[in-house]
Amino acid sequence: MPRRIDKVSSMTKGHITMSMNKLNLFNIYRKDPLQYFGKTLYQQKWAAKTETRNYHGQQIKEKRFKNVLFDSNLKTYSQLDASLKGHDVAPTPITLQTYGTLEKRLEIALFRSMFASSVRQARQFILGGYVKVNGVVIKHPSFPLQSGDVFSVDPEKVLFALGKTKPSLEKALSVDKKQIKKWNNYVFEAKQNPEKIWDLKQNKPDSLDTLKQIEDFEKQKKSVQNAKKLMKIQQNQVTRQSILQDIIQLGNSASESASLETFSKYGDVARTKCLQIYQTLAKKNHPITKDPSTKNIEGFLAKDETKSPDEKHEIRLINSTLRELQNSEWERIRIQFENFEEGTDTKFFQTSFAKALRSVPKLNKEEILEDESKAKVQLPWQKHLFGRKDPSRSYFTPWTPRPFLGAFAILPSHIEISFDTCHAIYLRDPVARPGHSEVISPFPDHVHERAYMYYVRKGKS
Repeated sequence: MPRRIDKVSSMTKGHITMSMNKLNLFNIYRKDPLQYFGKTLYQQKWAAKTETRNYHGQQIKEKRFKNVLFDSNLKTYSQLDASLKGHDVAPTPITLQTYGTLEKRLEIALFRSMFASSVRQARQFILGGYVKVNGVVIKHPSFPLQSGDVFSVDPEKVLFALGKTKPSLEKALSVDKKQIKKWNNYVFEAKQNPEKIWDLKQNKPDSLDTLKQIEDFEKQKKSVQNAKKLMKIQQNQVTRQSILQDIIQLGNSASESASLETFSKYGDVARTKCLQIYQTLAKKNHPITKDPSTKNIEGFLAKDETKSPDEKHEIRLINSTLRELQNSEWERIRIQFENFEEGTDTKFFQTSFAKALRSVPKLNKEEILEDESKAKVQLPWQKHLFGRKDPSRSYFTPWTPRPFLGAFAILPSHIEISFDTCHAIYLRDPVARPGHSEVISPFPDHVHERAYMYYVRKGKS
């Protein structure tokens, strides 16, 4: 039987174990480097052995590890070609392989593959018959894996191991009671002072996740680049010919005589110039007013030495006015896209904002404790009891990763893992290479060196 874990003792002594528990993460955070000053060599070896054994194979009795499992022949890999060429080669952390023989145990392989949150939980899965090796149920946690072995775990157990803890019914009711109270206070305050709440809502970040903020920034940057390209395309489409053609078409489409209102789309200043151009052409009954085709307009604006001096002067004035209108349109398009880039169009206060908010009725605790199916939660972000969307599951639903999971998400080099099917392949025993050891450990090589010195003396030779 493995030793029972004592959480109080573990927190007091600060031992680091093979566990994804938040208390273990706190121990890693507050752990001071092992000090050797003032200690004899034996005391150094004993301290290193004590620290490393609490992490590597804590559930294994010391006598069994020392006399049976420990192997003094550590597996390493040397890059002979690099050393022969005279290149600088990083030192090989050979002593990190001190506990390499434990990595082939099925219980530790499950933990390394992130199919269990601790080695002790991996043992429970194995003893419960939820683990298969090469398609056969194995109920021995110490089963030694060989190169090429395929092992798998029931996906429900993996979701349970890596998921957030499922709250009890009373705990879920307590959380929802607080959520409903805060939401109703928010609705009441929004109806009393809607503009203040709107400003707070607009200034609130979409997410506190740094990675998501970076992704959103990249998306916004890409959308701005696309907007600038679109702005250039729209500006290139605005020419003197297109403006003159549009002025003639607007003037001809007016039910009565053209006025300033006819050209209101160009703005208060520019519409006066548009009206002057149209009236100049209409008074002389110019042919392009009847047929404002692209070909006719280009011919009208082109230089023609056969025209009289008055006609040339008139065309020069129209050309000058069209250039001013063209610059004005380009500036209008630029400002329009600048507003889009700054997102000013999403910051305006909406008067219907507070009217759309609805308060949520309180939950009847006694009724729900008798029959959970009667719980009706109407929060905007949650339509079920907190963490109990599917009460039949043994984990938090909808599934949410356990807290601080990212700190322990280290995938081993000697195991190929598929989280889609909860299968893994044990490729080979872990080895040490220059500058890298495949045995994952929170302790540096000098600690493992002293632990190896302890066991190579006390263990079998």
